[in-house]
Amino acid sequence: MDFTDPDADRYALDGWYFYGGLLRGTGNTIVSYDTETRHFVSNLDEPGFDRAATLLYDLGTNTCMYPWYSNGWATRNSSTNGAGVKEGLCLFWPVAEWGFTGTVDEISAVWGDMTAGELMYVPLPRDPSGDGNYYLESYPNGYCIIKSCKNPDGVALLVSCMRFKVLDPTVVDIDRRLLEEKYLWTQEMLEMHDYLIDLVNNSDNVIMSYDAGMGNSVDSAVANIEGFSHSADVQSWAQVKEAYGDTLQYSIDELNKTIDDFIASGGEVEAQYP
Repeated sequence: MDFTDPDADRYALDGWYFYGGLLRGTGNTIVSYDTETRHFVSNLDEPGFDRAATLLYDLGTNTCMYPWYSNGWATRNSSTNGAGVKEGLCLFWPVAEWGFTGTVDEISAVWGDMTAGELMYVPLPRDPSGDGNYYLESYPNGYCIIKSCKNPDGVALLVSCMRFKVLDPTVVDIDRRLLEEKYLWTQEMLEMHDYLIDLVNNSDNVIMSYDAGMGNSVDSAVANIEGFSHSADVQSWAQVKEAYGDTLQYSIDELNKTIDDFIASGGEVEAQYP
């Protein structure tokens, strides 16, 4: 709030991710799967969501977030990642690691001088009333292969290479050296990078998001709920639940009915769901 000054076009937050990141940072997803009942369930009543939404509500009502709604629903400078940070017009711009891996000149022109140590990053805040853990949202990743394609071995090789890139210590070390030698990350940034990678790789605190795999109806309902904080009329969590809760539950019920009908027809449903 001390940083924010709308009259000077200065906002503490901009970017695509902080609202979903704070909600998922509670350690919960809006929708989860019950392996015993083999049904999907709504988690809108989880108290962590209320706490995260209250923070977002306070940020919104105090105009701490760049006003997407008055800018054609786009971030600053035609949705340029990091726009405003270098000029001191934005304090936090959440983005994944790829956001810092352009050329040094490209990054320095938008985010701040890499060689002068003008840029640093931090994890999104933990839930102060949660279990003390940081949580990282992740998505399943895969490749489609067309039936009777001419080069199935090529697809298999690509997948193997991607897996090798993540698991092999030598390749992982090469990627880290690229950050230091090609992208000129500072020692402070590299130490934070190593800390966060270790935090995620040595914990069970990865939140998998399967919303898109649950069908368009559920995915759309979740998107509306998670996007509430960007509205010109910022809402409390109680208002969000009132506005979207019934639609979400209806979509979940329809999805569960599809599962029940499939099982009744002799189909088998895998009970494992991370």
